[in-house]
Amino acid sequence: MVAVDFTASNGNPRLPDSLHYVDPSGRPNAYQRAILEVGEVLQFYDSDRRFPAWGFGARPIDGPVCHCFNLNGSSTYCEVEGIQGIMMAYTSALLNVSLAGPTLFGPVISNAAKIAGQSLASGHHRYFVLLIITDGVVTDLQETKDALVKASDLPLSILIVGVGGADFKEMEVLDADKGERLESSNGCVAIRDIVQFVPFRDVQNGEISVVQELLAELPTQFLSYTRNRDIRPSY
Repeated sequence: MVAVDFTASNGNPRLPDSLHYVDPSGRPNAYQRAILEVGEVLQFYDSDRRFPAWGFGARPIDGPVCHCFNLNGSSTYCEVEGIQGIMMAYTSALLNVSLAGPTLFGPVISNAAKIAGQSLASGHHRYFVLLIITDGVVTDLQETKDALVKASDLPLSILIVGVGGADFKEMEVLDADKGERLESSNGCVAIRDIVQFVPFRDVQNGEISVVQELLAELPTQFLSYTRNRDIRPSY
C-alpha cells in the first residue's frame, strides 16, 4: 500500500523547486524515486501486483480537503496495477487536486489497518506493508500514535520516507528505535514496533540505500507478528 503527501508545503508542482515537480526530461522527483526504488523490491512479494494507493492533504476538484483519497481518482476502489500504475495515478492526481494541508497520517494508517484487520478476520495469512512518502512534520502526532498502537497487533508494517529538508525529529518518535514502545492517549502500549522511518536526503547524500535502510527492520517486524500469533510456516 502506498500513501503520498499532497500538502502545500511541497511547493507548486508546476515550478521546478517543488518536491512534486514532474521534470519533462523524465528525471524522477523524490516521490517518484521512492515509489520506484521501494516498489521494485516489494512488488515481488505481492502475487497479484495490485496495490491500494492513496493521497492525503489535498483538495480534490469541487471538494473539501481530504486526508485519504484514492490516488486513481476513483470513488469506489483504491487499487492500481503494478508500480507503473502507482506512477500513473500519482502523475494524474497532481493535475486533479489542489495542494492543501495539514499533514495528517491518522486517516491513512486507519485505512491500512482496516484492510489488514479485514484480512485477518477472514482467516487469511497475509502481511501488509504501507509506504508513506511525506515532506512534512506530522500535525496529528497523538492521533497517529493512537492509530499505530491500535494497529500494532495487526499484520502490518509501515515504512515512512521523508523527502525535502524538514526537521523530522517527530518521525523518530514514531519509529521507536530506541526501545520505547509507543503509548496511546488512553495509556495503551504498542504490542510491537511496526514503523521504520528514513529521511531521503541521507540517501541523496550517498550515505545509505533507501531500500536497504527502509527494509532493515521488516523481517524482524514480520517475525514478531507471526510469533505473537503463533503462526507457523506451512510446508
